[in-house]
Amino acid sequence: MEPIRFQKLFIVSLLLIAACNSDDNSIPALQENIFVAQKDENHWEGSTELQLTENDTLVFLGIGKGLDNGVLMVKTKFKGVGAYTVEKEKALYYDTLGGDAIVAQYTLQEPEKAIFVLESHNESNGTVTGNFSLKLFPKAQGGKSIEYFLKITEGRFRGTLKEFP
Repeated sequence: MEPIRFQKLFIVSLLLIAACNSDDNSIPALQENIFVAQKDENHWEGSTELQLTENDTLVFLGIGKGLDNGVLMVKTKFKGVGAYTVEKEKALYYDTLGGDAIVAQYTLQEPEKAIFVLESHNESNGTVTGNFSLKLFPKAQGGKSIEYFLKITEGRFRGTLKEFP
């Protein structure tokens, strides 16, 4: 009888070890009012603000932390969970010097290259999660053409949607 008990214990142990195996591809959950992304293939993170205006415009703000304090803003008509089409010039990014002087500005010129998705919306507490990817072009001074563009990819966010009149 003793060998059967050992075999059962061995099998249960194997199953427990297999069940506890970590998934290296899993994405950790974000804290409240945080975003993470790749900005030109460099890690970029910061805080989020999500606002809903009285005319159902969703305003997403991603404000970089530390020395990389650039600001990303996306505006679109709110319609709940789902993929959104971001219209031309309704996505804007700007870099600042010291948090107040704008030193570079980029806008969305090709809406087909923009992804903005609301994955979840908890109406009881206002929590929203989503992802985004944008290709933004510099806003040139004096009609000059600039070839460089800014890629913000693999963006994820979590925040509280606040309604404003």
